Amino acid sequence: MKEITQQELLIEFYKANPNRNIEHPEIVDWVTSEYYKRTGKIFRDPDRGVRKLSQSGFLIKVKKRYLSL
Repeated sequence: MKEITQQELLIEFYKANPNRNIEHPEIVDWVTSEYYKRTGKIFRDPDRGVRKLSQSGFLIKVKKRYLSL
């Protein structure tokens, strides 16, 4: 089975939580924990992944939070 990438896991979270104003610590806590459970590896920089999704237009920033489209 193919190992999930960090970016794929972030997208999975946001797609499962559409149109919801998500506090930054919630996504960081979930993605670091879930990535470790699934891969046994540590998700080193979730902030960078969230920024990348925002810069690509996948997320919109709302009052220092991100909202998936």
